[in-house]
Amino acid sequence: PGEEVVPRRSARRGENHWEAGAWSPCSTRCGAGSQNRSVECSAGREGYCTGLKPTPTQACEDYAGCRYEVGAWGACSARCGPGTRERTVKCTGAHCLGDRPEEREACTGHEETCAECKVTMWGGRGFDGWEHSFEAGEYSSTELEYRGLKCDDISSMEVVGDYCHVKVFEYGDFNTIHPGWTATFSMGKYASADLESRGAKNNDISAFKIWRDTPAHEQKHKETQKEFDGGDSHTADNGNPWRDPFRSSAAAAGTLAALAGWVLVG
Repeated sequence: PGEEVVPRRSARRGENHWEAGAWSPCSTRCGAGSQNRSVECSAGREGYCTGLKPTPTQACEDYAGCRYEVGAWGACSARCGPGTRERTVKCTGAHCLGDRPEEREACTGHEETCAECKVTMWGGRGFDGWEHSFEAGEYSSTELEYRGLKCDDISSMEVVGDYCHVKVFEYGDFNTIHPGWTATFSMGKYASADLESRGAKNNDISAFKIWRDTPAHEQKHKETQKEFDGGDSHTADNGNPWRDPFRSSAAAAGTLAALAGWVLVG
Protein backbone atom coordinates (compact mmCIF):
# COMPACT_ATOMS: atom_id res chain seq x y z
CA PRO A 1 0.00 0.00 0.00
CA GLY A 2 1.20 3.47 -0.86
CA GLU A 3 3.94 2.09 -3.19
CA GLU A 4 3.88 3.51 -6.68
CA VAL A 5 4.44 0.81 -9.24
CA VAL A 6 5.64 1.99 -12.63
CA PRO A 7 4.61 -0.37 -15.43
CA ARG A 8 7.54 -1.89 -17.19
CA ARG A 9 6.46 -0.54 -20.52
CA SER A 10 6.07 2.99 -19.10
CA ALA A 11 9.45 2.74 -17.32
CA ARG A 12 11.15 1.89 -20.52
CA ARG A 13 9.70 4.94 -22.15
CA GLY A 14 11.02 7.19 -19.37
CA GLU A 15 14.54 8.48 -18.88
CA ASN A 16 15.69 5.93 -16.35
CA HIS A 17 19.33 5.90 -15.26
CA TRP A 18 21.69 4.48 -12.71
CA GLU A 19 22.21 6.48 -9.53
CA ALA A 20 25.54 5.91 -7.71
CA GLY A 21 26.18 7.11 -4.16
CA ALA A 22 29.44 8.36 -2.65
CA TRP A 23 32.27 5.96 -1.99
CA SER A 24 32.67 4.75 1.56
CA PRO A 25 36.03 5.17 3.34
CA CYS A 26 38.68 2.59 2.53
CA SER A 27 38.26 -0.57 4.59
CA THR A 28 41.80 -0.18 5.94
CA ARG A 29 43.84 2.78 7.15
CA CYS A 30 47.15 1.10 6.45
CA GLY A 31 47.58 -0.70 3.16
CA ALA A 32 45.31 -2.08 0.42
CA GLY A 33 41.58 -2.51 0.99
CA SER A 34 38.23 -1.89 -0.65
CA GLN A 35 35.43 0.66 -0.61
CA ASN A 36 31.75 0.46 -1.47
CA ARG A 37 28.94 2.61 -2.74
CA SER A 38 25.25 2.19 -3.45
CA VAL A 39 24.11 1.83 -7.07
CA GLU A 40 20.38 1.97 -7.82
CA CYS A 41 18.18 2.39 -10.83
CA SER A 42 16.21 5.63 -10.80
CA ALA A 43 13.08 3.66 -11.67
CA GLY A 44 13.27 1.64 -8.47
CA ARG A 45 14.11 -1.68 -10.08
CA GLU A 46 17.34 -2.60 -11.78
CA GLY A 47 15.47 -4.16 -14.69
CA TYR A 48 14.18 -0.76 -15.73
CA CYS A 49 17.69 0.65 -16.31
CA THR A 50 19.72 -0.13 -19.35
CA GLY A 51 23.40 0.21 -19.97
CA LEU A 52 26.37 -0.99 -17.90
CA LYS A 53 25.71 -0.84 -14.18
CA PRO A 54 28.44 1.08 -12.33
CA THR A 55 30.55 -1.06 -10.01
CA PRO A 56 29.52 -0.90 -6.37
CA THR A 57 32.99 -1.97 -5.10
CA GLN A 58 36.53 -0.93 -5.92
CA ALA A 59 40.03 -1.43 -4.58
CA CYS A 60 41.65 1.32 -2.54
CA GLU A 61 44.82 2.12 -0.64
CA ASP A 62 45.23 4.21 2.50
CA TYR A 63 48.46 4.67 4.48
CA ALA A 64 47.42 7.45 6.84
CA GLY A 65 47.03 4.93 9.66
CA CYS A 66 50.42 3.27 9.19
CA ARG A 67 52.77 3.87 12.10
CA TYR A 68 56.37 3.21 12.97
CA GLU A 69 56.92 0.91 15.91
CA VAL A 70 60.08 2.04 17.69
CA GLY A 71 61.94 -0.15 20.19
CA ALA A 72 64.05 0.91 23.12
CA TRP A 73 67.66 1.98 22.62
CA GLY A 74 70.22 -0.75 23.16
CA ALA A 75 73.43 -0.46 25.15
CA CYS A 76 76.21 1.82 23.94
CA SER A 77 78.79 -0.03 21.85
CA ALA A 78 81.60 1.55 23.88
CA ARG A 79 82.08 0.92 27.58
CA CYS A 80 83.86 4.25 27.87
CA GLY A 81 83.80 7.22 25.52
CA PRO A 82 82.21 7.67 22.09
CA GLY A 83 80.23 4.83 20.56
CA THR A 84 76.89 4.06 18.93
CA ARG A 85 73.65 2.48 20.02
CA GLU A 86 70.80 0.99 18.03
CA ARG A 87 67.07 0.32 18.22
CA THR A 88 64.48 -1.44 16.07
CA VAL A 89 62.24 0.63 13.80
CA LYS A 90 59.42 -1.18 11.99
CA CYS A 91 56.55 0.08 9.84
CA THR A 92 53.24 -1.51 10.87
CA GLY A 93 52.07 -1.68 7.24
CA ALA A 94 53.31 -1.67 3.70
CA HIS A 95 54.16 2.01 3.70
CA CYS A 96 54.52 4.59 6.48
CA LEU A 97 54.21 8.28 5.84
CA GLY A 98 56.70 10.80 7.15
CA ASP A 99 60.39 10.47 8.00
CA ARG A 100 61.57 7.13 9.32
CA PRO A 101 62.92 7.43 12.90
CA GLU A 102 66.66 6.95 13.31
CA GLU A 103 67.78 3.41 14.05
CA ARG A 104 71.28 4.40 15.20
CA GLU A 105 72.73 7.34 17.11
CA ALA A 106 75.93 8.41 18.80
CA CYS A 107 76.37 7.72 22.50
CA THR A 108 78.98 7.92 25.23
CA GLY A 109 79.82 4.98 27.47
CA HIS A 110 80.00 5.72 31.19
CA GLU A 111 80.82 2.45 32.95
CA GLU A 112 81.88 2.76 36.58
CA THR A 113 85.34 1.44 35.78
CA CYS A 114 86.05 4.06 33.09
CA ALA A 115 87.71 6.47 35.50
CA GLU A 116 89.06 3.91 37.98
CA CYS A 117 92.60 2.61 38.28
CA LYS A 118 93.28 0.26 41.17
CA VAL A 119 95.30 -2.92 41.54
CA THR A 120 94.67 -5.43 44.32
CA MET A 121 97.15 -8.17 45.13
CA TRP A 122 96.69 -11.27 47.24
CA GLY A 123 99.18 -13.58 48.88
CA GLY A 124 98.86 -17.16 50.03
CA ARG A 125 96.17 -19.26 48.38
CA GLY A 126 94.53 -17.72 45.35
CA PHE A 127 92.35 -14.77 46.28
CA ASP A 128 91.93 -15.81 49.92
CA GLY A 129 95.21 -14.74 51.54
CA TRP A 130 96.43 -11.34 52.63
CA GLU A 131 95.17 -8.47 50.50
CA HIS A 132 96.54 -5.03 49.57
CA SER A 133 95.23 -2.45 47.10
CA PHE A 134 97.23 0.21 45.26
CA GLU A 135 96.39 3.33 43.27
CA ALA A 136 98.41 4.65 40.32
CA GLY A 137 102.09 5.07 41.17
CA GLU A 138 105.46 3.30 41.41
CA TYR A 139 106.11 0.77 44.16
CA SER A 140 109.63 -0.52 44.75
CA SER A 141 110.50 -3.47 46.98
CA THR A 142 111.23 -1.03 49.81
CA GLU A 143 107.76 0.49 49.52
CA LEU A 144 106.16 -2.95 49.42
CA GLU A 145 108.04 -4.10 52.51
CA TYR A 146 106.94 -0.93 54.29
CA ARG A 147 103.34 -1.85 53.47
CA GLY A 148 103.84 -5.40 54.76
CA LEU A 149 103.90 -7.26 51.45
CA LYS A 150 106.04 -10.31 50.87
CA CYS A 151 107.39 -10.08 47.34
CA ASP A 152 107.77 -13.82 46.86
CA ASP A 153 104.24 -14.57 48.04
CA ILE A 154 102.03 -12.63 45.60
CA SER A 155 99.78 -15.35 44.23
CA SER A 156 96.96 -13.46 42.48
CA MET A 157 96.03 -10.01 41.27
CA GLU A 158 93.10 -7.95 40.01
CA VAL A 159 93.33 -4.80 37.86
CA VAL A 160 90.24 -2.55 37.95
CA GLY A 161 89.87 0.20 35.33
CA ASP A 162 89.26 0.15 31.58
CA TYR A 163 92.40 2.22 30.98
CA CYS A 164 94.39 0.93 33.94
CA HIS A 165 97.63 -1.07 33.57
CA VAL A 166 100.28 -2.50 35.84
CA LYS A 167 103.80 -3.53 34.90
CA VAL A 168 105.46 -5.93 37.32
CA PHE A 169 109.20 -6.49 37.72
CA GLU A 170 111.27 -9.38 38.96
CA TYR A 171 113.62 -7.16 40.95
CA GLY A 172 112.78 -4.46 43.47
CA ASP A 173 114.76 -1.74 41.66
CA PHE A 174 112.49 -2.05 38.58
CA ASN A 175 115.25 -4.15 36.94
CA THR A 176 117.49 -1.11 36.59
CA ILE A 177 120.52 -2.87 38.09
CA HIS A 178 119.60 -6.52 37.76
CA PRO A 179 118.01 -7.43 34.43
CA GLY A 180 114.95 -9.61 34.93
CA TRP A 181 111.55 -10.48 33.54
CA THR A 182 108.69 -7.99 33.27
CA ALA A 183 105.01 -8.51 32.58
CA THR A 184 102.17 -6.09 31.90
CA PHE A 185 98.51 -6.59 32.82
CA SER A 186 95.30 -4.71 32.03
CA MET A 187 91.83 -4.92 33.56
CA GLY A 188 90.96 -8.40 34.79
CA LYS A 189 91.58 -10.99 37.48
CA TYR A 190 94.71 -13.14 37.37
CA ALA A 191 95.34 -16.29 39.37
CA SER A 192 98.81 -17.69 39.91
CA ALA A 193 98.68 -19.69 36.67
CA ASP A 194 97.64 -16.58 34.74
CA LEU A 195 100.54 -14.59 36.17
CA GLU A 196 102.95 -17.37 35.24
CA SER A 197 101.62 -17.71 31.69
CA ARG A 198 102.09 -13.96 31.09
CA GLY A 199 105.68 -13.90 32.30
CA ALA A 200 105.40 -13.18 36.04
CA LYS A 201 107.33 -16.22 37.23
CA ASN A 202 107.32 -18.01 40.57
CA ASN A 203 104.97 -15.48 42.23
CA ASP A 204 108.08 -13.32 42.62
CA ILE A 205 106.83 -9.78 41.95
CA SER A 206 109.30 -7.44 43.62
CA ALA A 207 108.16 -4.07 42.22
CA PHE A 208 105.49 -2.66 39.95
CA LYS A 209 104.23 0.48 38.26
CA ILE A 210 100.54 1.34 37.92
CA TRP A 211 99.22 3.94 35.49
CA ARG A 212 96.07 4.97 33.68
CA ASP A 213 96.08 5.86 29.99
CA THR A 214 94.26 9.03 28.98
CA PRO A 215 91.81 8.10 26.20
CA ALA A 216 91.49 10.33 23.16
CA HIS A 217 88.07 11.71 24.11
CA GLU A 218 89.34 12.76 27.56
CA GLN A 219 92.46 14.34 26.07
CA LYS A 220 90.33 16.30 23.61
CA HIS A 221 88.10 17.48 26.44
CA LYS A 222 91.14 18.62 28.45
CA GLU A 223 92.56 20.52 25.48
CA THR A 224 89.23 22.21 24.88
CA GLN A 225 88.94 23.14 28.54
CA LYS A 226 92.51 24.43 28.55
CA GLU A 227 91.81 26.66 25.57
CA PHE A 228 88.70 27.98 27.27
CA ASP A 229 90.45 28.63 30.56
CA GLY A 230 93.46 30.16 28.80
CA GLY A 231 91.26 32.54 26.87
CA ASP A 232 89.52 33.60 30.06
CA SER A 233 92.77 34.22 31.94
CA HIS A 234 94.12 36.20 28.98
CA THR A 235 91.10 38.44 29.18
CA ALA A 236 91.61 38.86 32.90
CA ASP A 237 95.26 39.88 32.37
CA ASN A 238 94.87 42.17 29.39
CA GLY A 239 91.26 43.19 29.62
CA ASN A 240 89.88 44.15 32.98
CA PRO A 241 92.48 43.79 35.78
CA TRP A 242 89.78 44.17 38.43
CA ARG A 243 88.42 40.68 37.61
CA ASP A 244 90.89 39.20 40.10
CA PRO A 245 90.00 40.66 43.52
CA PHE A 246 93.19 39.38 45.20
CA ARG A 247 95.43 40.78 42.49
CA SER A 248 93.60 44.08 42.45
CA SER A 249 93.81 44.36 46.25
CA ALA A 250 97.55 43.74 46.18
CA ALA A 251 98.04 46.18 43.33
CA ALA A 252 95.99 48.82 45.09
CA ALA A 253 97.96 48.37 48.30
CA GLY A 254 101.25 48.64 46.41
CA THR A 255 100.11 51.76 44.64
CA LEU A 256 99.02 53.42 47.88
CA ALA A 257 102.35 52.55 49.56
CA ALA A 258 104.28 54.00 46.62
CA LEU A 259 102.26 57.19 46.75
CA ALA A 260 102.75 57.50 50.49
CA GLY A 261 106.51 57.09 50.10
CA TRP A 262 106.59 59.69 47.34
CA VAL A 263 104.72 62.16 49.51
CA LEU A 264 107.04 61.61 52.46
CA VAL A 265 110.16 62.00 50.35
CA GLY A 266 108.78 65.05 48.62
